[in-house]
Amino acid sequence: MARQPHVIYILSDEHFGGAMSHMGDANVRTPNMDRLAAEGVSFDRAYANCPICTPSRGTIFSGRHAHSGPVQYFFDVFKAGAPSTATALRAAGYHTAYFGKWHCGVVHDQEPPTVRAEREEYTRWPHRTPEYHRAGFQDWYGFEINNAPFKGFYYHEDEPNPRKMDGYQTDFLTDLAIDYLQSYDRDEPLFLVLSVEPPHFPLEAPESFERFDPAALETPPSFADSPEMRTQLATYYAMVENLDWNIGRLRDALDSLPEFESDRLTVYFSDHGDYMGTHGAINRKENPHENSVRIPAVFHWPEQIPAQGRRDGLLFSLVDLFPTTLGLLGLDIPVHCQGLDFSDALRGQEDFTGPDAVLLEMSGNPRWNLDFLDWRGLVTSRWKYAFYETGHERLFDLENDPFEMNNLAETDSKTCAEMRTKLLQLLAESREPYFDVLIEHGVSVEGPVLDVGERNFKGKLAPIWPDLVRRHEP
Repeated sequence: MARQPHVIYILSDEHFGGAMSHMGDANVRTPNMDRLAAEGVSFDRAYANCPICTPSRGTIFSGRHAHSGPVQYFFDVFKAGAPSTATALRAAGYHTAYFGKWHCGVVHDQEPPTVRAEREEYTRWPHRTPEYHRAGFQDWYGFEINNAPFKGFYYHEDEPNPRKMDGYQTDFLTDLAIDYLQSYDRDEPLFLVLSVEPPHFPLEAPESFERFDPAALETPPSFADSPEMRTQLATYYAMVENLDWNIGRLRDALDSLPEFESDRLTVYFSDHGDYMGTHGAINRKENPHENSVRIPAVFHWPEQIPAQGRRDGLLFSLVDLFPTTLGLLGLDIPVHCQGLDFSDALRGQEDFTGPDAVLLEMSGNPRWNLDFLDWRGLVTSRWKYAFYETGHERLFDLENDPFEMNNLAETDSKTCAEMRTKLLQLLAESREPYFDVLIEHGVSVEGPVLDVGERNFKGKLAPIWPDLVRRHEP
């Protein structure tokens, strides 16, 4: 029996799926992402089911929605003993390795001696990931959160204390992964994940990539135009182009290695998007607008995935990644997976029919301020619908309002009711623990709430402003 192919996941953080050349963004140059897409498949309607780091990553590696998966809220952990992509592939004979951001294993007292002694040298979450919260990955070169592209650190294998990164995070982690690949001499096929934070905030890029004139950037009608927002968007694009350059470096290294050049499945994707200045926000996600939930999903496997380029219209989401990976490899898909196997679509089946709706949600958000609310929602080929914990609803007609400028929840009651019914069906199928009660039996929320928070932040995205909140002015 022929050996299985190597599997390479490239996972970025906060990369909006429209911010690639082949998706029509006139500002950015992404030749390496574009080449993977041209030689494989790139889904134009790919979604993060839960657009915030921790629960989204739980969905990626469990094949389950956040509200019913092993990672249910922000700063939850990947439950010890929970099955994952890594454990499934290990059972099929793979060796596994993880590089970079994990964000599914913060245990609050797990700051090692070096960190405690030099606390000012590290960012807010320098915790070491306990081995049983690593979802079965064997070789470990990871960290929970850096949020400091030029001042990074990671945990090397079983070492108790972190090592510092020398250079920009995406560059350093790509070098680290390349060094590992060049020395890989095991008989087993490899499942390797390269997980980088950029273009996640803080917005910082190597100077050589800061090529953009902020004033010349093309922006959508939903963009909140200001010099400050344009400057931030320019750096966001610089981070995307640096990421693309590193994807090219990784591919060149793999192509130069006889062990890896001929038979490997590569997937590039992100855990969620970023508002990129639309709807008044940047460095944000957590809500159901397209910029927040739409992601890249690019699959490349020469001679197995025929070159199709953009595959438009199919509704792919991160809950589908685990079963799709197993389907491509010809492995049995566990009964606990809630996603759909898209391997037939990737292999070129033109009449493949994906789901008619994708379940979206915010499950266990971090509550940094009053703008952070939980919600459940869905997206179809035409409609986007969301129901918030406060009882507010959002309904967008994506065919006629692609930038989601007009909420139709109060004016199109018929469609709103249809989408609400469809959402309840999806929640029942996915073992929703409570939001069905809020949707069917929720009470009117009394207000206003007095906001005594330290700062009056910009980019209000939740539908509670200004009716349900008043600002405390001492």
